Amino acid sequence: MQEIFGPGGRLGAVLPAFEPRSEQLELAQAVESALADGEHLLAEAGTGTGKSLAYLVPSLASAKRIVVATATKALQQQLLVKDVPAAGSVMGRPVDCALLKGRENYLCRRALDGLALLGGSLLRTAEDAARFDELRGWIDATETGDRAELEVEASASLWSELAVSGDRCLGRRCPARSACFSEAARERAAGAELVITNHALYLADVALRTRGGRESSVLPEHDAVIFDEAHRLEDTAASWFGGQVSLAGLRRLARDVERSARERDEAPPARLLDTVERAGAEMLAALAEQRGRRRIGPAEVEAALDPAEALGEALVLLAEALEGQGEEADVLVRRALGTAADLDTCFESEEDRVSWADGGSVSWAPINVAPVLRDALWDCGATAILVSATLGAPATSGGKSDLSFVRRRLGLETARELTVDSPFDYTSQALLYVPARLPEPRARDYFDRLGEQVLALCRLSRGRALVLTTSYRALDELARRVTPELPYPVLSQGDAPRERLLERFRDEVDSVLIATQTFWQGVDVAGESLSLLVIDKLPFAPPDDPLVQARCERIAAEGGDWFAEYSVPTAVLQLRQGFGRLIRTAEDRGVVAILDPRLRTRAYGRRFLAALPPCPVVGDLTEVERFFTKFQSTA
Repeated sequence: MQEIFGPGGRLGAVLPAFEPRSEQLELAQAVESALADGEHLLAEAGTGTGKSLAYLVPSLASAKRIVVATATKALQQQLLVKDVPAAGSVMGRPVDCALLKGRENYLCRRALDGLALLGGSLLRTAEDAARFDELRGWIDATETGDRAELEVEASASLWSELAVSGDRCLGRRCPARSACFSEAARERAAGAELVITNHALYLADVALRTRGGRESSVLPEHDAVIFDEAHRLEDTAASWFGGQVSLAGLRRLARDVERSARERDEAPPARLLDTVERAGAEMLAALAEQRGRRRIGPAEVEAALDPAEALGEALVLLAEALEGQGEEADVLVRRALGTAADLDTCFESEEDRVSWADGGSVSWAPINVAPVLRDALWDCGATAILVSATLGAPATSGGKSDLSFVRRRLGLETARELTVDSPFDYTSQALLYVPARLPEPRARDYFDRLGEQVLALCRLSRGRALVLTTSYRALDELARRVTPELPYPVLSQGDAPRERLLERFRDEVDSVLIATQTFWQGVDVAGESLSLLVIDKLPFAPPDDPLVQARCERIAAEGGDWFAEYSVPTAVLQLRQGFGRLIRTAEDRGVVAILDPRLRTRAYGRRFLAALPPCPVVGDLTEVERFFTKFQSTA
């Protein structure tokens, strides 16, 4: 790796702007060693390390088949368009690389045939029928069937009728398999040396292998998997090793049963289908007294028990009615019985899982994914390399990150470990502003004072600001207060699709973008457009979220301190992710403003400050003004 990543190495020869970084070389050597020895690796590589090339080059040199799983589409595109070609240039050969998405991203030939046979009568709305007509040209011309090609978005209800469905897919037994877009993508991936996918599909594949053996696999056989953006793996695993029963899913099952019967020129079991939808609606209505995610406890079970039992019985009877009617009906039988099993699990009281209702669905998930991942992946799967800019946090300012938290959460106690710092000089590139006087988030005048601070900061930065909030309420409050007061374009999450908002934010240099949730990570805006990063408050997970609540209860029951051992570490990782949006290159300069006085007033505030890159901390806006004036005068 030295001859590739070191001074005068091959990377410098193929990438004109390349600068040797000892951190990147150290990560590449650790990946090379882990692949050679077949040992799992946890690696935290600070922003600017160049981690993608640091794992791609040794992966391609290993002669092993590798799967790279990311958490975001943006990183997938960066790998495909930029990093994989660069790694191939270093290796002196083209890379046989395939992008594999979940089946639901592709058109289904059999579904299209069914719609043609039935004259499109299964489309539920006139709008869907009109949009279907608009898509016919693309449907006839596409060579990949990939939804990402669409210039006009299809509604969720329309796409559910057009797309391959993991629930109803016949796989190798499908009569349209030879023309299947999803199977074609799988075949391309089967022959590739490097496959790029996402966390969700990889974990879905692990779940399928666990339940159905190797024949149920979606991904090709491979020697190693690299989880990039690995800090998001726990929550993805909880989702894929859990289950859900939704009214939309029940209606989709009913439509597929109806479609299958009509294609066989038979009458569908209308009475049973009516019972499934009616009982499902009654069950969810009984659980929907409050908005948001609501944990299912004894009171909720009692309130919804009768319709839930009626739904379970109807699903079993539906499965019995479909038995012996062919391969497609067999798939529907498994779906009906699987839904009934998930329903039972949601209403059973077990100490290792939690259930909740959320509007039109009920869901369950394991409280602790560590044993599941250990049994299904770490102990018997491919060599795993987990990489992220944030996998732990240093105990003291400037110290090395402690990865014990993520080890426990993921069940990777025996994996190798590496932490390398960012090569950026945060001391000179960044300033951290924490107001000396500001009300705490629960104070009555909190949003008034918060809005005043955001306005003052954005005026000093002349726009060029990303404002990250911890809730949609805060997003709406700030957008309402800030938009009419600033002379700069104010963009707000929800006004346009995520990537389009980011394009505008990059292009309109003086714009201000106010966003939440997914914008805390995966946002890469280098240069002047992002000179100010504002974070409204410390990103603690909502304590009443059912999964968070159950995890904290489990820690307390085992004698631990749920706040210190779970709430603070998860919030620290989220804050580090948010902070990382500001400095993306060695030329970037800017201010991070965290508008939460608890950083100064609470003991745990020191843990957050210690976890952030070392940079000057100020509490007065005059210092912020001085920082911007300094760099504006030298620009």
